[in-house]
Amino acid sequence: MNFITVATFDLSTEAHIAMGRLQAEGIDCHLADEHLVQTDWLYSIAVGGIKLQVAPEDAERAVQILARDDSDEVNDEG
Repeated sequence: MNFITVATFDLSTEAHIAMGRLQAEGIDCHLADEHLVQTDWLYSIAVGGIKLQVAPEDAERAVQILARDDSDEVNDEG
């Protein structure tokens, strides 16, 4: 299956947060080149970062989810 890259990251933690957001919305996704980039940060430049990839039919929705700012839904109360 061909996958489409919807976002790239230099840090594994940021990539996993974004992947979690998509998975919470029911979008199947995976990270490409994550382990290579973790081996040496200079590889990130060479390979274009950690790639968050989804199926082509989910790409548009995934981009919209990642662009959405949900911070107003989080409150400081318990």
